[in-house]
Order: sequence, then structure tokens, then C-alpha cells
Amino acid sequence: MRLGSLLLLQQDSLRPRASHDDTPHAGRNHARRLQVISQLASTATVVALWPHVEQPFHLTVWWLAMTLVLALLQGAYRPLRTHTARSEDAALHHYFSSASVIASGAAWGSLALAGPYHASPQSQAIVFMVLGGVTLTGAGTLQHSRSTTVAFIAACLLPLFILSVASPPPAMREAGLWLVAVALFAFGLHVLQHGHDAGPDSQPKTDDLPPEPRQTLLDNASAALVLSRGHRVDLCNRRFAEIMHCSEHEIAGLRLARVFENRVDWRRHARAAANAIRRGDTYHGSIRLQRRDGSVFSAEVTGQAVDGTETPPRIVWVAFDITDKIDATSREELHGAQLQALVCKSADWYWQTDSQHRLMHVSRHADIPHDDTLEHSLGRKWWQFHRSGREPSGQAALREAFENGKGFRNLTVELSNGQHGPRWLLLSGMPRLNEHGAFLGHHGTANDITEQVRGSERVRHLAYHDALTGLPNRRLLTDRLNQAIARAQRYHERVGVILVDLDDFRRINDLGGHPAGDRALLETADLLRNCVRSSDSVARLGSDEFVVLLTELEHSTSAEQVAAKIMTALLASHATHKPISASIGVAVFPEDAGSADGLIEVADARMYRAKRRGGQHIESRERATTIPGPAQQPAFSGADAAPR
Repeated sequence: MRLGSLLLLQQDSLRPRASHDDTPHAGRNHARRLQVISQLASTATVVALWPHVEQPFHLTVWWLAMTLVLALLQGAYRPLRTHTARSEDAALHHYFSSASVIASGAAWGSLALAGPYHASPQSQAIVFMVLGGVTLTGAGTLQHSRSTTVAFIAACLLPLFILSVASPPPAMREAGLWLVAVALFAFGLHVLQHGHDAGPDSQPKTDDLPPEPRQTLLDNASAALVLSRGHRVDLCNRRFAEIMHCSEHEIAGLRLARVFENRVDWRRHARAAANAIRRGDTYHGSIRLQRRDGSVFSAEVTGQAVDGTETPPRIVWVAFDITDKIDATSREELHGAQLQALVCKSADWYWQTDSQHRLMHVSRHADIPHDDTLEHSLGRKWWQFHRSGREPSGQAALREAFENGKGFRNLTVELSNGQHGPRWLLLSGMPRLNEHGAFLGHHGTANDITEQVRGSERVRHLAYHDALTGLPNRRLLTDRLNQAIARAQRYHERVGVILVDLDDFRRINDLGGHPAGDRALLETADLLRNCVRSSDSVARLGSDEFVVLLTELEHSTSAEQVAAKIMTALLASHATHKPISASIGVAVFPEDAGSADGLIEVADARMYRAKRRGGQHIESRERATTIPGPAQQPAFSGADAAPR
């Protein structure tokens, strides 16, 4: 509709019909012919001047420079011609073509500076004839604007004019005046040629469509159409007069500024439209227009020049009354604001993703302390938030739920939260679709369940760990021991179990009370953890019983060496006050037992045997060992360096 209205308002079809020479192939052939002719002319000029100059080197340099300029212009013109044929960017082609013409003129004008002017009268005459001929030929064949032609003439003749004024030729003192005359004649030739090209023969027929049907089509158009020249209205159709609540005759000749709500909007839109039309683009904008009765309405306006060469240009304006659309949008914005206010009162996050499942919007309850974990991660996908290395199946479930494009609920995602520990969110969402049913993304809510998850983890931790020391209890120890035995059976390794029972622990409670006993147990737990590797485990079975699980042992004696190291560390750590000794039993898989319960029973029996021997004793399968006090040298002093 808009394109048809634009063609009708052009009335006489000011743009000429396309000819065969307007095709990209014809343009390339024309440019190639000009290059060949210019190259031949420059070569003939060098041949003619060669016998009359004393330093032909300068002439050779000029010829090479001329050849290079022509080649560069032709090479740059080829892709530009293809691009402009594809995108119809006439402004870009015009600017480049004008620059090429000026560059060619400057290249020819530099001939006067190459040395022939001062060589001899014969060379001066040749230079005058060559540059005069080039100027007249270019002015007669160029199809550019008058400003481009003037620039070409000046580039060709200005250096020679300066030399002729500064140092007139002996045979022709008025050479400068003759050059001015040649320039004026060349410009007049271009004006005559340009007027001929723009004559009536090049214009299309104007009687293809009678005025009455054409005006009928314009008046029956649903869009408001206006043709303006400069800042005044030339004519309009009936639809524009209707939405302005006046007659067509009242609008004709009216200044465009009069139909705007205020002068500030007029200046802003006029400036933007002028810039767009100057670039050869179409102007689009939403403006506020004022009717003759003072009422104001919103309009969507499109403007395009009928002929970009006219000054001032004639512009076709296509306008639509979008007041109802603006009102509907305002109502939607009001509903959206109310929904947003309701969402902000919720304790949950409201989120939106785009069609690529990237998080684009997050809102949050204003009363909850600000947490920018999600705000700083906009643009990422929900399954990329999931902490790496934690429950890969959960990450896969998140990705599958989003990529299916369907609704989902109660999916858990674990987020990194800096130094505050992880944060858990419970996601529920549904797809967003446009009016055509196309998928736009998901939106939904995210409920913070961090406290619930942490509470569940605390309960689980208490179920598998000792409340005082935080060490694994019997249940978790049995599970780890079974896993270690299964690995040892597969890789033919050994597993060691060391059962440590503190001697006379009741005496510590009787003398210092339960706080002293708790401190002793905590110190013992820390000491045992420091005596083993990170891959080993330390557990608490009873009030004063600890178990050390050693995995991936190479020799059965390695467990005995670790037991001696533990005994020595216990005695050394308590040497500043009353020392604590321990009775230790050692059992090794598979030599002593083939199951987890069997290993613990063997180690427990050997621990009681060591206690019956008087305490501060290590019982193992190979031998029984008594560890001396802290003032003496401990047995198995090489335990730290022993292979594990």
C-alpha cells in the first residue's frame, strides 16, 4: 500500500526508466573503457613529451603513478558496483564515483608539476593541449553533479594555472586567462550536456494514468498521504484531511510545523528526517500531531524523497493514526506495571528467558536483602548456573526441561554464592508464545529453598556423623569400608583398620569434668586427622573409641607403622599436662578378615587384648608392641617415611 501510494504521488514519474546501461555489467564495461582510454592517453602524452624534457625520470614516475591510480580506482569500483547493485545504496555509489572523478582529475593535473612545463616551449604547448583536451573531454562525458564537474576541472587545470600565472610562457603571456576561458567553456559544455540528458525525451510518459483515476486511488487509500516541498504541504489525499478534521484546500500550502504539537518536536523530527533523506534512506518516526481544533493524536509517519536531486526535495509522507494502538499499549503497560507490583510482593524470583533459553530478566521482592547472584549472570542459561561437579543428572534434567519447550515445575538448581556457600532454587516455568504461536522463551518463578536444603543436609549430617567431633559415625564408616574393600578386591590392594581406645578416659572426666573430656576428644580427633592422608578416614564409634580407615595399602606392615605414628603423636601432644595413652588394635584386609564387620571385630578384639596388657600398647597380626613414653625414643620411628 505504501509503495503504491508513493508511486502515485510521484505523478509524472520523475525517475527515468532503467536502460541497458544501468545494469552492473554495463557499468563495469563503461569504467573499463574509461580506464583503457585514460591509460592510452597518458602513454601517448609521455611519448610526446619524452624528446623535449631533460629529466625523463620525473615523467616516468608520473606515468607509473597515473597507472597505479587508475588500477586502484578500477579495483575498488568493481566490488562497490556489485554491492550497490545488490543493496541499492545510491548515495554510497555517488560519493565514491565523485571521489574517483576528482582523483582522476588531480592525477592529470599533476602532469604540470612533473617537469615538462619548464623544459621547453614545445613541452609547454603539449601540456596545455593535453590538459585542455582532458578537461573538455571529461566535462562533456561526466554524468555527475555540477559540483563534482567543477572539482574535476579545477583539479585538472589549477596546477597549470598557478604555473602560468607565476611564470607565463614567452609565446603566450595571457595563458592564465586562456585557461580560465577553457574552464568556463568546459563547465558550459557540461551544463548543456546535462540539460540534454534530463530533457523530455528521457522522461517517461505522463499520460499513462489519467488524473481522475489517480486522485480516486489516492483518496480511497487507507493511509494518510502528503506531498511536501521544503517545509510546506503541496497536496494531500482525503484521508489526511479527515484525520486533521479539515478540508484538503485548508491544508494545501500549510507549513508542516503547524501540524505538530509543539515547535520542539517539529525541530527534532525535521532534523532527523532531513538527515535520513540526505543519506537516501527512508525516515520512520512516531510523532504527535495537532488538529485545527486543538486536539492532539499520535501518528506513525514514513517519509521518502521523490527525487533526491531536487532542491528543495519533494517528499512523500505516509501517516497512520495510531492513537488506539497507543491507548492499547498504555493499557498493557498499566496491566504489566500492576503485575510487576504484585510480583514484587512475592518472596520468589520472577524470571524470563529468550528463545535461546538465556536468562534475560529477573525481578525480586524489595523487602528481601538484595542478592545479585542472578542479576550478574544475565545472558546465561539456567543449566549453566548449576554448580559444576554437583549432580550432573540434575544439570541434564534442567537442560532437557528447557529445550523441550514445555512447562515444568519443581526443578532444583544449585547456584554458587561466593563466600556464603551454595544457594538452592526451585524452578517452575512455562513457555511464552507470540500471537502466531512462535516460541519466545520461558518464564516462571524461582523459590529460594536454601534453608530447607541446608536443614535437610544438617539432619543427614547428624545421621552419619558424630555430633561432638564431626567425624563419621559407625554407619558412614561401614559404608566407606565396604567401598574400600570392593576397590581393594578389584586392584589387589590392602585395607587397614586401626581401632584406638583412650586409656583411663573416665579419669579425665572425673578430674576435669565433661568439658575437659570433650576437649580431649576434640584434640584427639584433630590429631588423628593430621596423622593420616586425605584419602583415609577417621571415625568415632563410642565415647572414647576411634577408628582409622587406611585405603590403598601396599604392605600389611604399613598399618602398624601408622598405628605407631598415632601412638607417638598422642603421647607427644599431651606431654605438657598429664599424658593420655591409648590401646590400639590393627586389622588388615585380606589377611585378617574379608568383610567390613570382620575387620572391625578383629581390630576390636586386638584393642581389648592391648588394654589387658596394661594399655599404651599396639596389637596386630604380626606382633604386639609397647610404645615408650614421650621422653624415650618411640618404636617404629621410621613410620613417617614408610611406604603406604
